[in-house]
Amino acid sequence: MARIALGITLALLIVTCVFVYLTRAKVTDLGDKVVNIGMELSSTQQRLAKSAADLKSSQDNLAKETADDEQTKTQLSSVQSSLDAANSQVSDLTAKVKDLTTKLITAGSNPNPVPVNPGGPTQADMDKVTGQLKDAQAQVAELNQLKDTLSNKAKDAESRADDLQKIVDHYKNSTLRNGLEGEVLAVNPGWNFVVLSIGDHQGAVANAEMILQRGGAQIGKVRITEVEPSTSVADIIPGSLARGVQVQPGDRVIFPGS
Repeated sequence: MARIALGITLALLIVTCVFVYLTRAKVTDLGDKVVNIGMELSSTQQRLAKSAADLKSSQDNLAKETADDEQTKTQLSSVQSSLDAANSQVSDLTAKVKDLTTKLITAGSNPNPVPVNPGGPTQADMDKVTGQLKDAQAQVAELNQLKDTLSNKAKDAESRADDLQKIVDHYKNSTLRNGLEGEVLAVNPGWNFVVLSIGDHQGAVANAEMILQRGGAQIGKVRITEVEPSTSVADIIPGSLARGVQVQPGDRVIFPGS
């Protein structure tokens, strides 16, 4: 009997040791996962902070560029008005020069020593009008150069705006593959975001909404804000969670399609 009891005791001791070993291994593995998730959360927070700063900078630059573009268009409109007026002046002065030239030639060919039209146009009048015409022509050339400069500036601004619009359209028109699924890897309740197990390689795209599920039932919704190769970050959509429900690692996410 003593031997049997001793054998049972030894067997129980061996089973206990094995259980302790397996439990320790699971605890170690769980600890490593917790550390990795913590590091990923920290890295995600840093990326989000940088993205927020980049977004703010882009918005400021876009606002400034839009204001500059409007100012350029206003200047271009003003230059065009001045150019139209200068061209009209050149046209009038050109006609006046032609008229004076005709009158001077007619007066010079008259054999009568007594002027036909005393007090008529003289060479001094011609020189004055010719000088005005040259000044007007120089002004037209200067305004045309300024117009070209402003037009090129406006075209550059429109090109940059088109590039930005293409980026916006890309995000608006990008769609997830119907039925794409993943799971929540980590949750940050303070910042109200989650890290998902799907990324660019799986077809995740920014701005897409996904349904949160637990046990096959919907518990809320998230919107993807940042996409990495194998993971993505998503904000928990306010008001989509039922009262008292909190997102947990392991919850499923699914894109049901349009």
